Amino acid sequence: MAKVKNLDAPSGWLVDPHNRWAIHFDLKVSDQKVSEDFTIDMWGIVQTGKPMKFKSRRKVTREESLKTWRQLISSKWERFDFEDFRTA
Repeated sequence: MAKVKNLDAPSGWLVDPHNRWAIHFDLKVSDQKVSEDFTIDMWGIVQTGKPMKFKSRRKVTREESLKTWRQLISSKWERFDFEDFRTA
């Protein structure tokens, strides 16, 4: 797999202050080529606290991705690592 250089682009999950919505920011890499294809996926969070209800996907530029990330952070959304989240 190709290494992705730091593109100063958001990556990972943000969760809203009420724990109802999660947004995943992702840079798409295909055939070992790094492209500037970014996606922003919105998910509903279920009672277990995990994002399980897919709502929508947007394909955006790096600049649009950064703008959305900054707006959400300024609105009290927080980073969360769902891969490390475990339920009982």
